[in-house]
Amino acid sequence: MHKIYWFSGTGNTLYVAREFAKSFPDAQLLSIASLDRAEDVVLGSEMTGIFFPAYCMGIPHIMEQFLARVVPQENGNGGKYIYAVCTSGINPGGALPMIEDTLAEKKINLNACFHIRMPSNYIPLSNPPDEKQQAALFAKADRAIRIAVVAVKKRRKTRPLRVFPIDTFMKFVSKRAVATLEASDKFFWAADTCDGCGLCSRICPASNVSLDREERPVWHHHCEQCMACLQWCPKQAIQYKQLTLNRTRYHNPFVTASELYRVNEDRD
Repeated sequence: MHKIYWFSGTGNTLYVAREFAKSFPDAQLLSIASLDRAEDVVLGSEMTGIFFPAYCMGIPHIMEQFLARVVPQENGNGGKYIYAVCTSGINPGGALPMIEDTLAEKKINLNACFHIRMPSNYIPLSNPPDEKQQAALFAKADRAIRIAVVAVKKRRKTRPLRVFPIDTFMKFVSKRAVATLEASDKFFWAADTCDGCGLCSRICPASNVSLDREERPVWHHHCEQCMACLQWCPKQAIQYKQLTLNRTRYHNPFVTASELYRVNEDRD
């Protein structure tokens, strides 16, 4: 069995995970957002992939929670192959070293890691790439995916790039930056064009958005800043401060919103 755990807000990481899965007949895609957060995670499959986006040049809070639930191994991997794939619009920073270090604390070896560059979805900073730029990025990403798939099939071993003390500094900074994201949802708001469809609530991987009695979105301050609510809104009604009013929306064109819905929408 080959288990592929994935976390994705606007679909980039799910796209990469899905492309990987196509090359492995026994692959099982597992949404990290849909896992029971009260249950331990046992990396007991013959192969295990962990797919995630880099946030603040580190790992998202939901990934920290996921890794915290991973059961330590007394005898290391026991011949099992564990790898990680990080997506980002720019340099992933210390994200992959953070995964490696966290697993090492549990006596689990990260056998290989890969970075796949995708179109940036963080439009509070800037517009996403245009369609021509996106096409070029997807072409490069597909080539990088094929190379990584071959490496995984051959069980090749790679290590994340570390430049001491820069990686230590990035880990320090990114963890503190990610810690501020939960309450940053106070800057989200919905314009009058919101029609109360509820997609923002269904697609939020952190169960952070609900609709009030007037069918308006309400954010509950445990945000991942994945931008799913903003990017997938069919009316483009959701905004972040005033920064996104005139920004182009982006979500992965090869992934549908329904693929990202939580399996258990009543999960705490």
